[in-house]
Order: sequence, then C-alpha cells, then structure tokens
Amino acid sequence: MGGLCTRLLPECVLLDPLQQDKERVIRQLVDRLASSHSITDPDTLFEQVMEREKLGSTCLGFGCAVPHARTDSAGTTVIAAARLNPPVSMDAPDGEPVSLVFLMAGPEKSAALHLRLLSKLARLLHSDSLRAQLCEASTAEDFHQIICSRDD
Repeated sequence: MGGLCTRLLPECVLLDPLQQDKERVIRQLVDRLASSHSITDPDTLFEQVMEREKLGSTCLGFGCAVPHARTDSAGTTVIAAARLNPPVSMDAPDGEPVSLVFLMAGPEKSAALHLRLLSKLARLLHSDSLRAQLCEASTAEDFHQIICSRDD
C-alpha cells in the first residue's frame, strides 16, 4: 500500500504560511502537490477539495483537519501538510481552530486506499504527543521525519 511517509514529501510540508484562511491554506497545499507530483489539473483539484468541504467538515478535532478529494488529476495518492501558527478557523465541529492540516488527493479508482490512509492519519492525529511534536517541528524535514517515525 505504501504508507503516509512515502506519500508526504518534505517539499509538500508548509510551516507557518503567512496568508492564513481555509481557502488559501488549501490552495497552497494543492500548489505544493502540483509542483512535486504529477497533478495534471491543480485548479480542478482545488475545486474538488472545496466541494468536498461543502459536504461536511473534514476537521477531526484536536486542531486537525484532513481535507481530501478523489480526482482524475492525481495519478497516485499523495499528501501535503501545513502547520498553522496561529491556528485558523476551519468550521470544526468542536469549534476549535486548526493548527495541523493534511491535504490528501488520490485517483478515483483508489477509494479503498484513500479510506485506509485517511483512517491511519486520523488515528495518528489522535495522539497528543504526535500533535505536539508536529507543532514544534523546526523544519519541513523534521515534520516529515516525525510522521515517518510513526508510520508503521
């Protein structure tokens, strides 16, 4: 299946972007995926992620969100991540602002893989210690390595 570590490249990790609102953060993450992976139509991917957001919040609680889309724009399932400081309101059901965002995009035909990776990410993000480590990472490489250290 390939884990989270192989799908999240350090160059797809965004630490403390200056422009912070839900749409801008998602746009920046889509752009990171497009520049590092074979995303054929980043504008369509962005629209698909935003459409998915309209269906219901992708916030998991604990200050984490996992916006995602299955799309023909992606040849394989890939992930980008952002640490937001200060945290950003993303319409979380618990009302808490979000400090960790993981954007996942994968091909339409990979629904089972998509769900397995979403589930794995959700389980990892329930760890207080993991979230604290990610929020304290000093570089994108450190952030990536923290994810890799928990990706079994």
